[in-house]
Amino acid sequence: MNNTVTLKRLGIALAYPLAYAYVRLMTDFNNTFMIDPSGGNGHMKISIAYPLFALIFIVINEFVRRGRRGNEAPSTETVFWYGITFLAGLTACFGPNELLSLFGMHLSAVYSVLVSNNVLLGGGTSGFLPADLISGFCVRPFAGFPNVVLDWRFFGKSSDEGAGSGARIKSLIGGIVFTVLMCGLLLMSIGFMAMIDADLAHVIETVLNGLFSYLNFKTVAEIIVRMIFAVPVCFYLYGLISRSASSDGKSESKVASVLNSLRAKGKTVSSTLVYIAAGVFVAAYALFFVKRLMYMLGGFTGTVPEGMLVSHYAREGFFELVGIMAVNMCVYLAITLLGKTDEGGRFSKAARVLVTMLMSESIVFAVVAMSKLVLYYSIYGYTPLRILAMWGTLALGFASVMTILTVNRSRTHVRAGILFTAVSYIAICVLSGILEALS
Repeated sequence: MNNTVTLKRLGIALAYPLAYAYVRLMTDFNNTFMIDPSGGNGHMKISIAYPLFALIFIVINEFVRRGRRGNEAPSTETVFWYGITFLAGLTACFGPNELLSLFGMHLSAVYSVLVSNNVLLGGGTSGFLPADLISGFCVRPFAGFPNVVLDWRFFGKSSDEGAGSGARIKSLIGGIVFTVLMCGLLLMSIGFMAMIDADLAHVIETVLNGLFSYLNFKTVAEIIVRMIFAVPVCFYLYGLISRSASSDGKSESKVASVLNSLRAKGKTVSSTLVYIAAGVFVAAYALFFVKRLMYMLGGFTGTVPEGMLVSHYAREGFFELVGIMAVNMCVYLAITLLGKTDEGGRFSKAARVLVTMLMSESIVFAVVAMSKLVLYYSIYGYTPLRILAMWGTLALGFASVMTILTVNRSRTHVRAGILFTAVSYIAICVLSGILEALS
C-alpha cells in the first residue's frame, strides 16, 4: 500500500473530528479531562484538554505534511515549536493567565505548521514574522478553504496498482452496508442473551439508562450546534494545514522579494531627521534620569520617600516605565522602516550610536521597573499578575538587548527574541503553578 496516500486519507478523514474537538474545547473551555497532581491532597487541578488538543493537531499536521511531502522527518526547529504548542496548552490551566496561554498556543500551532512545511517568507524566523503570521492566520486558511472538499479525491485513488476509483467506491459502500448489518445482528444476539442472563440484562439496562440520561434535549442541542459550527472550522484548519503542505516555496520567495522592495522604497526619511528624532528621545530620558534618580533608586535600597506607603511607591510608575520601553521599540521600528540606509542596509554610525543609547536607556528602565516589582513582591508575596508583569519586563529588556546587537552587527536577532519569549513564558507559567500549589 502507498503510505503517502494512506496519510492523505487520514489527514482528510480526521479534519472534521479535529474541528469538532476545537469547537468543543473553546465552548466548554477546560471543564473536562481534569487531573489532580496531588492525588486529592491539594487544591490544584490541571486540565489536559488543551495539551491533548494540541497533540492531536500536531499529529494531523504530520499526517497531511507527510502525505503531501513524503515521509520526511520533522526538523529540529519543527519539533521545538511542536513542543512549545503542547506546553502552551498545558500551561493554560496553571499559568498566570489562561487567555494569554491560549493565545500563545494558537500562535505556536499556526507557526509550527509554517515551520514544518518550510514556508516562512524569510526562509526561517526573521523580520517577516508579522507577515508570516498574517499568512498563517488569514491568507492560507481561506485560500485553502476548498481543499477539504477537493481532497476527498484521495479516497478514490488506488493505493495499489490495479483497482480504479469506481471499484474502490463500490468496495467502500459494500463495507459500510456489511458493517451496519453485522452491528444490527450483534445487537439482536446480545438482546437474546440478555433474556437468558439476568446479569447481562442489568448491565445493558444500566448502560442504556446512562445513555438516555446523558442524551437529554439540552445535550443533543449543544452537540448539533457544535457540529454545525465545526464545519467552517474544519474548512479553516484543514485549509491552513493542506495549503501549507502543498506549497513549494516559490510563492513565498516572490512575496518576500516584493516586501523587501516595498520596504526599500519606504526608506525616504533623511538621516538628519532621524538624528534629531532619536536625539530628542535620548536627551529627554537623560534629563528624566537626572531629575528622578534618587526616586528610582529606592527599589534597590528598599527606601521610599517620606510619607509614602511602600505599596504605593512600588506600583507608582511601574506600568508607565514599561509603556516607555514599548514606545522606544516603536521608535526603533519607525527608524528601521522609514530611515535611509546605505546600499548594504546599514545605518550611519551616528544613527547606530543614537539607537544604541536609546535601547540602553530602555534597559535601565527595565531594571528600575523590575526593582520596584521585586520590592513589592518581597513584601506582599505572589499573585499571577505580579509574576506576569515580571515576565513582560524581562521580555522587553531582552528585546532591547537584541535590538542593540541587531543595529551594530547588521544581522537580525528576531529568532533569538522569539525563542526567549516563548521559553521564558513557559518557564514563568511553571513557576507560577508551583507558587500557586504552595500558596
